[in-house]
Amino acid sequence: MWIMSSNEPKLTVSGYRGIWGESLTVPIAIQYAVAYIKSIKEKANHPLTILIGRDGRESGFQIVEEIEKELKKLGVICINGDILPTPTVLFAVRKHSYDGAIIVTASHNPIEYNGLKFVNENGLFIDGDQVKRVKKYFDDKEEYKTEDIKKNENSIKPDFIKEHVDQIIKNINSEKIKSRKFKIAVDMINASACLEDEYLFNQLGVELISLNNIPNGKFAHKPEPLKENLSEIAKLVKDSDCDIGFAQDPDADRLVVVDEHGEILSEEYTLALGVEAVLSKYRSLPRESKVVVINMSTSQMNVDIAKSYDGICIRTKVGEANVVQGIKDNNAIIGGEGGGGIIYPAINTARDSFTSMALILELLAERNQTISEVAGSLPRYEVRKDKMSIKSDIQKIYNEIKLNFNNAQINELDGLRLDFSDNSWIHLRPSNTEPILRLIGEAKTKDRLDELFEEVKLFL
Repeated sequence: MWIMSSNEPKLTVSGYRGIWGESLTVPIAIQYAVAYIKSIKEKANHPLTILIGRDGRESGFQIVEEIEKELKKLGVICINGDILPTPTVLFAVRKHSYDGAIIVTASHNPIEYNGLKFVNENGLFIDGDQVKRVKKYFDDKEEYKTEDIKKNENSIKPDFIKEHVDQIIKNINSEKIKSRKFKIAVDMINASACLEDEYLFNQLGVELISLNNIPNGKFAHKPEPLKENLSEIAKLVKDSDCDIGFAQDPDADRLVVVDEHGEILSEEYTLALGVEAVLSKYRSLPRESKVVVINMSTSQMNVDIAKSYDGICIRTKVGEANVVQGIKDNNAIIGGEGGGGIIYPAINTARDSFTSMALILELLAERNQTISEVAGSLPRYEVRKDKMSIKSDIQKIYNEIKLNFNNAQINELDGLRLDFSDNSWIHLRPSNTEPILRLIGEAKTKDRLDELFEEVKLFL
């Protein structure tokens, strides 16, 4: 039986997040970082090289500094990347064959939070098995042996940002983008994206109007890239007569799009635009090569787009690590999550806002259309996302819902998903990062969607 009742943060494949000075302190951060290193040392027989980056939050500098000191005692060669976007860190681990990385970030959580994300030697977030090993060592009180740290002092830091952007440029039609002479506005939320956006758009010949572009971690608004938090960028796009606007989250893995009229598109459109961009480029490939991987809560738009190109769409559990594994297992051409995260493995096996922006600009350039025209051509669904605290036996609730909706197709891969013959669906699952139950659904009409939600909520 699983009962949702604890408000205590926990380590998951999505990392660890806590309120700075309360549920996340320097000792807690060090304890997790040391446990992570011990989990790697189980298999490694050489000095470890670990990249450390952060999203720009003010507390991040101290956390990185203290972690670096402690890891050097373990003989770890630390590459301190300072402020670096999460997708850039993941790309760098693969490119330089590092043994892993620690990213100090709370992603889109409010400013009072910070957190840790752990990366394996393949440039992927650690999976469930390694999470268990980290937890085992977290509770291990045995003192660790101090090792020779001389090798740490001469580490050379590559230009990670340039390397990441150069990889993007190699895999898109940058000349086509340059020919459109786009004018764009980007809300960088005073975090890690500030360091990379200018170089990227210089390479693409784009006129950039920057908003919140000082990487000091002083967020100008709530950091989750939702419509209610993005009024400033919406106004800037419209007032500046931009072709398109973008909003990134603090660690720059998620992206939200603003059309030329200043209308903020649902975050679900980000991935759908990416799927459209990639499948339209490779429409001549055989069906088995046009595989799209999304999670259980991601929009049906992607399924419909895949079908329109005679492609295949596969769903996984929620969580970037699960989607990436699905992409690898199925040799997918593209994938991602509906919260604004495109994963394009030709460039990066991670949610990547920089790759996302490049793909969307390439799509607009190839079609010579506005963003509102392209978005308007995609399949349309009403989307609703709710969340609530719950202290009941979740499995009992699932069973009652299944009995009530006996006409639905049931999927229990990750929580409970109900699919109906009219393409409407609803998905219930406990959050990986908060003590809440998430309810996400879609339907062709708002009335149908509201009807589904209200009926499900009778059991909660």
